[in-house]
Amino acid sequence: MKCLTSVRNIVLSILALAVVLMVPLTSMATPTVQLAPSVQSPQPVGTLITWTATASDPDPGTLMYAFSDGTQGKLRLVRDYGYSNSFPSAPALQEGTYQVQVTVRNNTTGQTATAMQNFAIVPIATNTNPAVVSTTANALVALFSAKGCPKSDTMLVSFQTTGHAAQTTAQKPCNGKTMNFYVAGMYASTTYSLTGVFIRDGKSDGMTTTLSFTTGPIPPSVQIPPITINSPAPPAGASEPILVHAYLFSPYVQTGTDLAGSPLWYYLPYDAQAGLLTRPVAGGFFWFEGLANNDPYLEPIRLIDVAGNTITETNVGRINEQLAAVGEPTLTSVDHDGRSLPNGNILMIGQTDRILGSNIQGGADIIFTELVILNPELKLIWSWNSTTCGNCATQLPLNRKAILGEQCKPGQGGCPPLTPPNTVANDWLHSNSVELAPDGNIIMSMRHQDWVIKIDYANGTGTGNILWRLGLDGDFSIGGIQDSYPWFSHQHDVEYEFGTNYVSLFDNGNTRIVQNPTENSRGQLLKLDESAMTATLVENLDLGVQSLALGTAQALLDSKKKLIGLHFEAGFVGTTSQSISFYHNGTLNMSSASPAYRSFQMRDLYTLSTQP
Repeated sequence: MKCLTSVRNIVLSILALAVVLMVPLTSMATPTVQLAPSVQSPQPVGTLITWTATASDPDPGTLMYAFSDGTQGKLRLVRDYGYSNSFPSAPALQEGTYQVQVTVRNNTTGQTATAMQNFAIVPIATNTNPAVVSTTANALVALFSAKGCPKSDTMLVSFQTTGHAAQTTAQKPCNGKTMNFYVAGMYASTTYSLTGVFIRDGKSDGMTTTLSFTTGPIPPSVQIPPITINSPAPPAGASEPILVHAYLFSPYVQTGTDLAGSPLWYYLPYDAQAGLLTRPVAGGFFWFEGLANNDPYLEPIRLIDVAGNTITETNVGRINEQLAAVGEPTLTSVDHDGRSLPNGNILMIGQTDRILGSNIQGGADIIFTELVILNPELKLIWSWNSTTCGNCATQLPLNRKAILGEQCKPGQGGCPPLTPPNTVANDWLHSNSVELAPDGNIIMSMRHQDWVIKIDYANGTGTGNILWRLGLDGDFSIGGIQDSYPWFSHQHDVEYEFGTNYVSLFDNGNTRIVQNPTENSRGQLLKLDESAMTATLVENLDLGVQSLALGTAQALLDSKKKLIGLHFEAGFVGTTSQSISFYHNGTLNMSSASPAYRSFQMRDLYTLSTQP
């Protein structure tokens, strides 16, 4: 009987699929697909190869393409299903035989087909030329190649120009093959000395020949806004000498500068996709999110390297397919935050909207938050939404409207697309930052509730319950620095600092400023005692400007993890942004002639401030 039930369920599932796809079962054909590279095999390490699929299908329907690559038959999904049939794969940085595979899927019938090609990559560095430096597609990034080193060693590249301190790339383990590094963080049209350094047991174990490399000029297609230094960085700024700016609006690109505003790096998307950087990742990578699009398959989320190559990419449409499969609401956008977790999983914030009932906020369409975690293979492994979590009804009551009554309309800045036919929605939460807490749970900033919440995630085994709410009318009392309005409001970028119970945040201050229009946005550092449910205001820094949207908060640490300052991005000061870093012996104040979503002050483009 059990077997008959299973057979019946399978048949019903097939029939249901046929109904959903709206095609007769007998009409389903298999697509055909071929795959071709832009250059012929073999090619040297670092060659950018664009792969193009040519597919056909006698059945009607939109064809979607997913690309994977790998070696020795171990393929990794690098771009999930989307419309584009071509993909510039990240250049291979070691010699070997690589496999590239495309899978084409008919979105109407669900039928798929694959094609695969092998491609040989040969070394640049040889016995004759044991160290070589090459240009890349990015004028400010070089490729340094060296002969292999003992497997007991690691290697990095040290690079320097006259009058400036040496920088280094991230270390890579030696494996007997050639070693190849993207070298980034260099001024335009400037000559540098580059040296490979072998390291064993934390000490230098030899060096390559020192090579000279001159960067190119910044191309005309790379637009960087004018930058003004209102107050120069004090000497302490040398510990974190790079600022990466996530500029918000075209034509300006994502840019790295020194603390005097001179460009050191840029990201120009291969597909001219508008978007912004959400987070740096250790080792020389960044998460980039495309701006919300009415077609979710055209809203990418990608991990890039410092040369601008795409390492991993998915899109909102593909995430929605997976959410729908487990009965979760689909998203209108993924926005505000995306970041890597220590285990390689990917955490991001999504938004969607629904009319949740005639008795909820007057029957309005309501925008709410869904958290999504993907594994490194871009598969959905966990989700949470603010309307169905276990105790949300009491901890996050649906009838507690946005504090200042914010609403969204189609095309409005800072708002996701709305589900048709809705033309206005209550922007209930406007969640804008999310982070894995030191205890394995998740904290999230809810701007329009003036709250930061902690969610019981427990590294994937938690209940999803809200554990506490930090902010006015939340679960904590506040002490420390005395202020008539000590609590933050409409905050951005809430981050644990020092791996402890301190959190930094950008207090935009909208609710406070409505009551006191002459006040400014603030940078805050709080110490939390989660047992006593107390928050101590340790720093409450007046930023001198009102930034009623956008913003960053970050503790600045030296190589010994000692606090040397606090960095804040006032991201929306009229048509400008201000990067402000407070040190014990002075303040950096840098203005850019463009709003900026965030900025990240870094030791170099490979090292996060919180790294040792």
